[in-house]
Amino acid sequence: MSVTLQEKGSQKKALKLKELVELRDKLTEETGHYYGIKELKLKNSDPVKYERFYSRIHAAVLAAREVARYVTASPGSREMGESLWTLTTPEGDTLAISLGFFSHLNSSRVAIRFMAENNYDENPGINDGDVFVTDDGKTGGAPHPGDTYTYVPIVVEGEIVGWAMSVNHIMEAGAPVAGSWPGFAVDTFMDGFVVPPMKTGENLRQFTWWEQLWKQRTRAGTLNNLDDKMRLAGCAMIHKAVHEIIEEFGLDYYKQAIREIIEESRLQILQNIRTLMVPGRYTSVAFRAVKYKGLQKLWAHADKDTLIHIRQRLEVDEEGGVIADFTGTSRWDYHAFNGYPGGADVAFYLAMINQFAHNTKPTGAIAYVAKAHYPEGSIYNPENSFASFSNIWAQAMAMNALGFNAINRALFARGYLEEAFTADGNWEGIQGAGVLEDGTPYGFTNFESVGGAAMGAFCFRDGQPVAWAEWTQLPNIGNAEEFEYLIPPLYYIGRKLLPGFCGHGKYRGGIGDSSVHWIKNPGKQLGISRGGSQVAATTFVALGMNGGYPAPSAFHVSARGTNTNDLVKQGIALPRDASEVLEYAEKGILKAENLDVWKFDMPEQSFQDGDLLADAAGASGGWGDPIERDPRSVLEDVVYGWVDREFAQGLYGVVLKENESGSLEVDEEATQNLRRKMREERRQIAKPAFEWWQEERKRVASGDFIDAVRNMYESSMSFQAFRDEMVNFWQLPNDFSW
Repeated sequence: MSVTLQEKGSQKKALKLKELVELRDKLTEETGHYYGIKELKLKNSDPVKYERFYSRIHAAVLAAREVARYVTASPGSREMGESLWTLTTPEGDTLAISLGFFSHLNSSRVAIRFMAENNYDENPGINDGDVFVTDDGKTGGAPHPGDTYTYVPIVVEGEIVGWAMSVNHIMEAGAPVAGSWPGFAVDTFMDGFVVPPMKTGENLRQFTWWEQLWKQRTRAGTLNNLDDKMRLAGCAMIHKAVHEIIEEFGLDYYKQAIREIIEESRLQILQNIRTLMVPGRYTSVAFRAVKYKGLQKLWAHADKDTLIHIRQRLEVDEEGGVIADFTGTSRWDYHAFNGYPGGADVAFYLAMINQFAHNTKPTGAIAYVAKAHYPEGSIYNPENSFASFSNIWAQAMAMNALGFNAINRALFARGYLEEAFTADGNWEGIQGAGVLEDGTPYGFTNFESVGGAAMGAFCFRDGQPVAWAEWTQLPNIGNAEEFEYLIPPLYYIGRKLLPGFCGHGKYRGGIGDSSVHWIKNPGKQLGISRGGSQVAATTFVALGMNGGYPAPSAFHVSARGTNTNDLVKQGIALPRDASEVLEYAEKGILKAENLDVWKFDMPEQSFQDGDLLADAAGASGGWGDPIERDPRSVLEDVVYGWVDREFAQGLYGVVLKENESGSLEVDEEATQNLRRKMREERRQIAKPAFEWWQEERKRVASGDFIDAVRNMYESSMSFQAFRDEMVNFWQLPNDFSW
């Protein structure tokens, strides 16, 4: 772009996009203030005008979401929080966000930088009202190909003054494994329809070839096109509003105000961190199992089981700066669960925005205060562009939970008890493709368990079911009827909370939920697989809060070749949750040729008429020692059916008895005696830390682990800093190897 501008009587060329990005970086680095803004001149001189300006911007993005999702959209975008609209600076820093999955606000920094460094303003050109789209992890900052972004440049007097951006989770990504989170991929060439930032339209209208690409390269082309139009409709509203705002306030005021807004937010976030956090180091881990062994014979290098090590060291300094170091996290590998820094940031900033930007303008300023280090070669920063990133969310939600819980521990230490809770993001989804009886092909994703999960226990009360989601302010699991017309062969038989499915503690986590789908008239073909976060082979994070149990992870139960049609004819009710499916089978009521409990990602399975598929997800973790739980709370859980009576006695140490009326009540004396016995048993099996260390050191030195665990350690120890830490802690020789 080389349009000349008149400024103070002299001609001045408009800066190219690359020059704008470089100037932003230079001024911020040199001064320590965003864009070199050391004083909020506009805010201080006329705060009313300044706040009126921001309210206009914020109203524009809020209105974009509320209108566009009803113009045209898939059910996941219309009903749930799986979308977002923002306005950014010319360099990609977010100024205002709509409701929705807010941490995507930082992906624009990656996409705009890529366009700048590759001189997009020269080729293909950046003009007012152009349309650009991306879903790429490395060049576009997308977490996975299911998240698709639309950008519309706003150009005034030949100068880029901002971008309207929208992102939503589409219905189907066009990969070999159908759905929007392909669970099996060896490299990025199996990720599906992936594009770097590219011009797909002009004058707020998409090119026809772009619409055809969605139809030809994905299994849900119609729904994906609806979402594409939805994103663009909202961006067009923002584009129009910004032109009107500039006409009202003037271009010079606009350009100065957008810098001050981000610096104002940056300063407030710093103050929030100083107020809420305890300076120091918070180290935590999680694990994610990947079971690929035996799934296929084409790619021998991917024929293995993997245990992903997610390690976060969050350091907080006295000035309020935060850096999360992921050294020691596993290296990228030939599976679907890698990611790139932009997409990893989307997960990392969930906690940071939630906790530190609650009382200020929600902008991209968080990226200038809280930063993440992803070592090159790690699962969050592959050294090449070929690693698959089709489902980084499978493990990145646990990564985010580590940061979230580190903050919550600090809040507890500071005395902000009402804010201290266990953070989990145990999302789940089923996905697949089929062919109807008339030959119509289709692809789908059920977003139900992405829409909402249970909130974890606080340090003073139990968590709540289906009331929270780490990634959006709008937890909503959607209407069953919406998903039934979206996925014609799947009918809901049950959709309910799953008793006992939570992390236990002095205060238990919110109960997770379970659905049962009955397959009817699947047509010529129906294949379903699982896309989700943690799997039941591990807990959601490795360590619970203050002695509480971490959340159990998601699982599936599939029953294929069943007698359900006969049961219905006999008037026998079908099972309504995952546990009931197993109970029916154990009692012989439900007969199935193939009954599988999937504690790992369910690979694509073929389903026929009368089959059942149950899922369980959304559980959250507990807080505190279970044997410190108020016996009356345990009694209430048993009475309402959330906890089994025998289980309550074994874990919580609460003995219940029937009173004269036949109702249950706490046997106070027996409970006290049992808890006393349980504490003594703990003391008997406990051992000094040094003795434990000596025993474990022998295992470490000999490599006495299963292959997946040993390979995990070798992967993490390939990073020198983590190797040094391991060698020092276990007092191993410097040349140690297995």
